[in-house]
This record gives sequence, C-alpha cells and structure tokens, in this order.
Amino acid sequence: MSWSDIVGQKKQIELLRRAAQSGRLPNAYLFVGQEGIGKEAVALEFAKLLNCLSPTAAQSGEACDQCDSCKQFRDLAHPNLELVFPIEGILSKDIAETGKDKEKQEEALERYKALFEEKRKNPYFKMQMEKSMGILAEQIEELIRKSLYRPSDDKKRVYVISQAERMNLTAANRLLKLLEEPPPFVLFVLITSRPDQMLPTIVSRCQPLRFSAPTADDISERLNLLGGSAEKRAFAATYARGSVADAQALLLDTSLQQFRNDAIEFLRYLLSPARQLDMIRKTEEFTKKDRSRDEQLQTLSSLLLIFQDALRMQHAERFSIINSDISDVIAKFAQNFPNADFTVAAKAVEDAMYQLTRNANPTLTFSALSITLKRALTGETLLLA
Repeated sequence: MSWSDIVGQKKQIELLRRAAQSGRLPNAYLFVGQEGIGKEAVALEFAKLLNCLSPTAAQSGEACDQCDSCKQFRDLAHPNLELVFPIEGILSKDIAETGKDKEKQEEALERYKALFEEKRKNPYFKMQMEKSMGILAEQIEELIRKSLYRPSDDKKRVYVISQAERMNLTAANRLLKLLEEPPPFVLFVLITSRPDQMLPTIVSRCQPLRFSAPTADDISERLNLLGGSAEKRAFAATYARGSVADAQALLLDTSLQQFRNDAIEFLRYLLSPARQLDMIRKTEEFTKKDRSRDEQLQTLSSLLLIFQDALRMQHAERFSIINSDISDVIAKFAQNFPNADFTVAAKAVEDAMYQLTRNANPTLTFSALSITLKRALTGETLLLA
C-alpha cells in the first residue's frame, strides 16, 4: 500500500508528509473521524514511512515499499509497530497448560490471528473481537514494557491504538502516565470516532488530526478494484455514508441487503398498533444468541439510514437519499408520519449502536430503543409488558 492507495484524506496525508520531512513530530497524534474512513490505513502508512530504510524516504515523504522494513510493515510484522485494539480478556491471562482454559485461549488466539490476516489484506478492515471488554490494562502494560527498549534501525517505534475510546479506566490511566513522560523514540497514534468518551487529560496530550469522510465518487472509484457492476458500486459507495470499510462489505456481502429488510420489517411492526406482539418477537429475533454483535449493528445501521433518508424527504431533498432503490418506500414512510421527529429517532439509533459496542445487553438496548422510536415517530409510548 502507498499514500495513493488511500481514499481521500489528501489534506491529512500532506500534513503528515510534511511532519516526516521536517522531522518535527509530536509525541502523540489523535486521529479523529467516523469509523471506516481510513484513519488506521493512514496511521499504518505513516508508521511505514517513518521506518522506511530508503535514504530518500524522509525527504520525499513517501515510503519506498521495497526495503525489508516496508515489507515487514506490509505484513504487520515490524518490531517497531504495535497495533492495539480491544481483545478478549482471556488473551491477557497467563497461558494455561491444560484444561478448558487452554482450549479457550487457543480458540481466542486463532480469532486474534485471523483479524491480523484480514487486516493485512484490507487496511480498512476493523479489528474487533466479539467478546472483547475493551482495551485492557495488560495491553498498555505491554506497551510500557516495550517502550524501555530502543527501536530497531534507530527509527521510530509507533504505537497505533485503535478504538482508543474503549480503553478501560485503568488502561487509560496507565497510558496517561506513559504520555506524560514519553520516550523520545516512541510515537503514539490514538484513533477514535468518539473523542468525547476519552479521558480529557489524554486528549490534551495529543495533537489532533481530524479526518473527513471520502466522497461517494472517491469510494466508488476505489471499489473498481473489487469488481461488480457500476450500479452496484455506486449504490454501495452512497449507502456506506463515507465509510470505505462499509462500502467494501456492501459490495462483497449480499447478506447486508437482509439487514435492511429486517430494519424495514421491524419498523412496520413497531408502527402498527395491531402488531406489537410481532414487534416483540422481532426484537427477540434480533437479540437471540446466534445473532452476532456485528449483525445487530448492521441492522441498526440500516435503520439509521432509513431515518436519515426520511428526514431528507421531509426537506424535499429526494435527490440526495441513500436508499435510492427504495425511494418510494421512504417517501411513503415520511408522508405517513409527517409529525415524526426523525432527528430524534436517528440519534436514538446512534446511541443504541454505541451501547452495543460497549457490550450493553442487546435485549434491553433494543427494548429501550423501541420505546424511544415509538414516541419519536408517533408521540405514543410503546407498552412491552
């Protein structure tokens, strides 16, 4: 991968290139922006540039992609790179020699390795473990330990901390101590879509760099590499709302269409007085154990886009709706509920999505969301008992 492979982010890339060329780097960056738009891809490319062995890399602001260092970064295997993200707690425990704990650790380790394998293939892939409880104190302790040693080739050791808002309090406080007296050869790149959920003292010690969502045209051009019809690429690029990761998933995974169908069916049950029992059953279906957290989030994401499109319909902005293939359905929905507060409804869905990422109880989350949506769309309160 090179700078040219990153979708959009031209201004951000130029700022980082200039920093590398001048050699004047902060101790820590905070990359801020919505998920899936390339913050981690930029961070990894920047780390590769800072460790490139080519004598012209620093001057040009471009990694050579040919030296041994660049090849190791391509494989996410460079000793100067630490990629931290929320993991399952069992991976932080001492290795068990026998028994069920050993089996569970081995299974979790396989899932962990699979995430790295996917990340190597796709820098926009979000690394997350279904049973993770956030970024753990033990992970930060490991960074502290490694910060005692100078990096190889006398370059920069780069700590990329993905989903930094998911550090638990103990982990955040330990990272804060490291940020207060950082080793001169370590660069921190904290990545988040929710800086408001981070310790203010950590945020204040980082140089912020805000990322913007790429345009649908830019994403569609990127999707050319994955094939598919021009119509399907255009729909995926628009539907993804600036997320390259989501656009790629939409293009490759036909099951995402089902998530939207589920969202529409859920709305129909919710808004029909005679179908409250069906709605409760649908909620139970969303939250049953064989439904992964990612599937629940995809359904909610589809619901969010429907509300945003309905809001555009209310403001006569039909030309800019995301779900263009079902525009008549969206128009009828907006027409049938002229007094609905779609802004409140969309915010409620966003809050529910965030709660799920924080491992909230899915049943309680969906039930609470149902009540809020019923009130926002109709002014009524849904009775679940």
